[in-house]
Amino acid sequence: MSPLELGRLSQHNSEPFYVQIMRILEEQIRRAHWKPGDRLPTQQQLAGHFAVSLAPVKQALRELEKRGIVSPRQGRGTYVTDTTPLFQELIEKDRIPSFTREMAERGRQAHSVILTLERMSPDDMPKASEQLQLAAADSLVFIERVRLANGNPLALQASYLPYSQLAEIIERGLDGKEALSEVLREDFGILITASHQTITATAATPRDAEHLNILVDSPLLLVERTSYLDSGDPIEFVIDRRLPEFNFAVWLRCS
Repeated sequence: MSPLELGRLSQHNSEPFYVQIMRILEEQIRRAHWKPGDRLPTQQQLAGHFAVSLAPVKQALRELEKRGIVSPRQGRGTYVTDTTPLFQELIEKDRIPSFTREMAERGRQAHSVILTLERMSPDDMPKASEQLQLAAADSLVFIERVRLANGNPLALQASYLPYSQLAEIIERGLDGKEALSEVLREDFGILITASHQTITATAATPRDAEHLNILVDSPLLLVERTSYLDSGDPIEFVIDRRLPEFNFAVWLRCS
């Protein structure tokens, strides 16, 4: 696809230019206008098309790389990874995903290494802010963990929660053996009753490779999940980058 076929940035949009660029590029990829293995236009081409400096283009590409949507190759450009959704699911109340429970059911000991537990600006993760329907003045609680079973890393998981409702969890902290869903229920009275998730094939980034002990570009499953309260309000957005052997059964909630 030529850069000239892309949409333009809006001067009246309150979102930063890099966020708008990221959304436009992701939309084209999700609609298969670019396919896995395709090379994106160069940073210079994109900057020229969007009439911006290289800085917002580079930041947009970095954000897409973090989510496994694109992958830079030294001296060759930026390429689309395999992001075709495998399926989407609405999960029944009694089977909301829980790594700790799933590992226990398989006779394996679950553990987490907490990499990050901090407050985050919504501008740093606009997709999470959108999924959680954050108010303009609200922030995110960002939790990043390596999920392990019997000591072996299986997934790199990022969880995003509304700061206005869960600011105290930062001071409280998380133990590597605690299940976040149980902490939310027991300490904060928050019960997740439904989740919607998409499952996509992707490739390991250098950060994935570092924490999961795999090679860059190794196949991964990308699970993006939004969880809801009984009121229908979203409470958690998760990006779960997991090894293919960390498979699971699909339980659907009947409407």
